Amino acid sequence: MRFLAPRALFYAALLLTASISLCRADVHPAISFATATISGRHVTYLVVQLDRVRVETALGHDRVARMESLAQMALRHHALAAIDGGFFESSFRGPIKDLIDTTVVNGRLVFKGDTGSTLFFDATNRASIEQIPLRIEGALDGSYAYPNNWFAYWINRYPESARPSTVTIFTPAWGRATGLRGFQVLVEDGVIVRIAHRSLPIPSDGYVIYVRGEPEMASHFRVGRRIAYRFVRPDGEGLGSFADAWQAIGGGPRLLLDGRVALDPRAEGFRDPALFRIAERSIVGITRDGRRLILATATGTLHQMARIMRRLGAYDAMNLDGGASSGLWAWGHYLTRPHRMLNNALLILPRRPYVGNVASRHIP
Repeated sequence: MRFLAPRALFYAALLLTASISLCRADVHPAISFATATISGRHVTYLVVQLDRVRVETALGHDRVARMESLAQMALRHHALAAIDGGFFESSFRGPIKDLIDTTVVNGRLVFKGDTGSTLFFDATNRASIEQIPLRIEGALDGSYAYPNNWFAYWINRYPESARPSTVTIFTPAWGRATGLRGFQVLVEDGVIVRIAHRSLPIPSDGYVIYVRGEPEMASHFRVGRRIAYRFVRPDGEGLGSFADAWQAIGGGPRLLLDGRVALDPRAEGFRDPALFRIAERSIVGITRDGRRLILATATGTLHQMARIMRRLGAYDAMNLDGGASSGLWAWGHYLTRPHRMLNNALLILPRRPYVGNVASRHIP
C-alpha cells in the first residue's frame, strides 16, 4: 500500500472539504458560466440576470412534437444560452414525439400536461414554479353550461390508436394541417366553418377539434355556431399568476420550495422508476429575489440535485428532462451535449421589447 506524504494529505483533504471549486468565463454581461464540485458531484451551470435578457420557450422546428437539436433551436432563435426543456415521448416511433408537460410559447398554451411542475415567466420575465393542473372546457354560442358545453382531453397531442375515445384541439403550433382521418371541426375566428372526416387545414386565426368515440358531443358541433374554449383548474381555483404566463416549460418534480428541499415525485404524478436512479440531469432554479435564473446540468439523484440547487443559491427549483436529453448550451458551444434530438428547450436571448399588445396574447 502506498501512503501519501503530509503535504499531499493536506491538499487531498482540502479538495475533499472544499464545497465549491469554480472555473469562470463570461459569455454575456448578464450570464455567468461556472463549473463546481458540490457534494462530490460535478456541476456545470449558468447564472442569468433576468432583467437583462429575454426568456423564450422553443419547439423543434417551431412545431409541437417535432425534433431538432438543442444547438439548432438556439442558433435559429439567435439565443445566448439554452437548456433542454420538459419531458417528451422519446420512445414513440416516427417523426412525431408528443410533449408530456404543459408548455406556453409567446402567450399561447400549446400543450396541456397532467403531471409535474411548471416553470413560467410573464412578459416582464418574472418567474414562478408551480403545480398547475388544468382542464379544457368548451362553450357553444357563448354558454359553458349544458347542453352547450363540450370538453377536450388534449391540445396538440397525436391521438393514440389504442384509445377508444379522445377529443383533441389542434392549433397552428401543430402545423398546417392535422394530418389525421376522422371527425374534425374547423374553427375560424370563433365560428365553426366546416365539418369533415379527413385532414383539415389549421387556420392561423383558429383551430381544429378532432373527435373520436364521443358521438353525443360531436352532434352538437354544427356549421355557423359560435365556439370557444378555456383552461381551468379541476379544483375550481383560479389560474392565478399563470394566467399571465408568456413563456412556460413543464418538468418536475419540484426540488426546492421557499429554500427548502420539497421533493414529492409521486404526489406530482411521477411513477417511472428510472426517475429515482442516478442519472444525468438538467435542473433550473430561481433566486429568492427573483432576479436570477440558474440553469445547471449534473449527474446524481433527485435529492442531490435539490442540495446542489440550494448551494447555488436557488430559492425555488425543479427538475427538467434528463438522461440522453440533458444539455446546456451557451455562446455557440455545448457545455453539456445531449445524446439525442429534442422537441423543446428553454432559451435565453438578448433583451428587446415585445411586439404587439401583450395583454391580448394571454392564455385563453
